[in-house]
This record gives sequence, C-alpha cells and structure tokens, in this order.
Amino acid sequence: MKQLPASRCSRRRAAGFTLIELMVVALIIGITLTYVVVGFDRDVDDEVQTEAQRLAALVTLAAQESVLHGKEHALEFGHDRYQFLILNDETGQWQTPQDDDMLRERKLPKGIYLELYLEGHEFAFEDEVAASSTDEEEELQSIGPRVYMLSSGEMSPFEAELRHEDGEARFVVKAGITGKVEIEQQ
Repeated sequence: MKQLPASRCSRRRAAGFTLIELMVVALIIGITLTYVVVGFDRDVDDEVQTEAQRLAALVTLAAQESVLHGKEHALEFGHDRYQFLILNDETGQWQTPQDDDMLRERKLPKGIYLELYLEGHEFAFEDEVAASSTDEEEELQSIGPRVYMLSSGEMSPFEAELRHEDGEARFVVKAGITGKVEIEQQ
C-alpha cells in the first residue's frame, strides 16, 4: 500500500472542524445563553420583588403612623402608581401628606404593573375613567380605588399583585383587616 506523506495528512486535518468540535462549541454557546436569559429574568423578578417589599413596608408605616398620630390614612391605587392620603380633620378632605417623603406618590418602574383585589374581586382600572367630561365626573376620574388605614389599627383588606411584563414571578402584597401585611410569591 502506498502511504501518504505526513505533511499532506496534517494539511487535510487542519482544513476544517470535526463534527464533535462543532457540537461542543454549540453546547457551550447554548449553556452561556441560558445563563444570560435566566440572569435577565432574575433581574426583572428581583425588581418586582423590591417593589412589592417597598409597598408592604410603606403600607405598614402608614398604618403605624395612623395609630400613633390618631389620623386616618388612605392608599389610592392606579395600575402603575399609588399614593398615600391623610384625612384633614378641619376640612374633612383627603390630602397628600406634606413634607413626608416616605408617603409621597410612587410610580411603578416601567414594565411593572399592579392588579388590585378588593373584597376578593379584581378592580378593573379601565373602569375608573368616565366617558363624560363634566366637572363632577372629571373629579371622579382622578380618584382611584382606596384602602383605608384607621387610627384604631384596622385596615381595609386588599391584595395587590405586582408583575413585570417580561418576567415570570408575581408578588402579592396582602393586608388583612387587623393591619397585618404579608408578601407572597406566585
């Protein structure tokens, strides 16, 4: 048999990749992409968890302030925001707290949305916008659903579910009539 010179064999092997080499590279790229995608989802889910923890802490703070100072508080929701209100004893009107940076209006970060459940029923935020444009109805448009924190320590029970449009996790902030606030991941 005639043997090929060594230089010709080595040139033939160096000309391309074997199937096994290509499969190993594809596997490494797949594993790397998996970690990148999972890492992105975790960042989005962490952001939702942080917002749920902030909401729960602020509700607890407002409830404690209500009992401590003997003033009624309310929490008004929108699909992408929430704000705290205090009942003015003199005028009987709900007002945003002055000089209180903790209980200011908060807008949810882009992509995070809120679903609200009052008495076990979902509140549809589309319903808060009235079709007519009279002055009285315009005033009603600005009022979203409210949860009340009374100076007696009682609270309107509610569930606020926070989710991100690109994430998997949902975090639910639950508050009971006794004022106990919890967070559940779904």
